[in-house]
Amino acid sequence: MIVERNDWQFEVVGTATLISGHLAITANHVLEHALRKYGALQKDGKLIEIDAFELKLWQVLPGPIYRTWKVFAAWPCATDVVILHLGLDRTSLPDQKIEWKQPRLRVLPPPVGETVVAFGYRESHVRVTEGDGQHHIELNDRPTTSIGKIREVYSSGRDSVMLPFPCFEIEARFDPGMSGGVVIDEAGAVCGLICASLQQSDVSASPISYVASLWPMLNTLISANRGDGYPKDVSYPVIDLAIDGLICVTDLHNLDPAHFPDKQLSK
Repeated sequence: MIVERNDWQFEVVGTATLISGHLAITANHVLEHALRKYGALQKDGKLIEIDAFELKLWQVLPGPIYRTWKVFAAWPCATDVVILHLGLDRTSLPDQKIEWKQPRLRVLPPPVGETVVAFGYRESHVRVTEGDGQHHIELNDRPTTSIGKIREVYSSGRDSVMLPFPCFEIEARFDPGMSGGVVIDEAGAVCGLICASLQQSDVSASPISYVASLWPMLNTLISANRGDGYPKDVSYPVIDLAIDGLICVTDLHNLDPAHFPDKQLSK
């Protein structure tokens, strides 16, 4: 995920993942970093209106095919997750039809002892050169994976300050820039987002990191239009996308009905 300023200045702020048509997720603290550093206007206390910069997702597909997505709206969740509403900004193949894919989401954390794999881009930076009246943009990043076992699950938060939201602890190292990257379970489903890493004073000790659980985002109200057959320009909880199959939640039936009153969770 990239901050683009009008003076051809760029900053890579984190990693994001597409979950459905025109929707992506990343760590909320990634967005908050950009807002604190570059400024933004708050609207209704929830939707974020960015003023001094543009927030974009850069996507490189096999081919290679290049696409950039502009963030039009952002809905923070009751965890370190923010949902992004995207619109296509630029593409190297403008006539190619976009085929949306839905990753499988496991919104409840895996059990203690299960192995998970985290993926994100660390030490990323953008270099801009100018020649013949044109700007050449070069993105350099380091795609990185980290593997570890789950040590503990915090159903309502680890503490009241650093991690006051549902999350789980794993024996793995997360580096700066990986924030917002996916954490994948043994069955290949996305089960959380990279959110924090604990600095150990003992260099010989196992690394400890934290993953934001996904299930709280299902209660988040968003207003992204869902296409034909749905009301336009209305707010609805994200769980409606899961119930209607617009996002793929594999463990919908395992959710606590008390958190989602009046919703049919069984498949």
